[in-house]
Amino acid sequence: MRKTILLAVALSVSMPVLAAPPGTAQNFLDRANRLKAKGPLAFFDSDYGRLKAEATAVGKSIGDDRIADERAGRPILYCSPTARAKLGSFEFIDGLAAIPAGERANMSLKQAMIRVLQRKYPCRR
Repeated sequence: MRKTILLAVALSVSMPVLAAPPGTAQNFLDRANRLKAKGPLAFFDSDYGRLKAEATAVGKSIGDDRIADERAGRPILYCSPTARAKLGSFEFIDGLAAIPAGERANMSLKQAMIRVLQRKYPCRR
């Protein structure tokens, strides 16, 4: 009994260490999958708004970067018909999941979103 309690305490203390760092694509995917598992109740979870705001901010930043690159004559990273590319939430989550876990754990959400956009809107050079 005592060993079980010690093991439970040790695991609960070490769990935050095992989680992906905040701001990484892995952390975002973990949180999104947790919400997805809740089904329709996910809309009532406080993390839903935070995830949505985080993804929207990153998407806006990427769109702003694309517009700036086009105006400056620099190469663009993805070739959607418009600078503000369309990417559905489940499409984005599936795209994140397709990135190998080792890479996903070490990349920012912005880097991951660019990769998903590049897959959806490749540039023919």
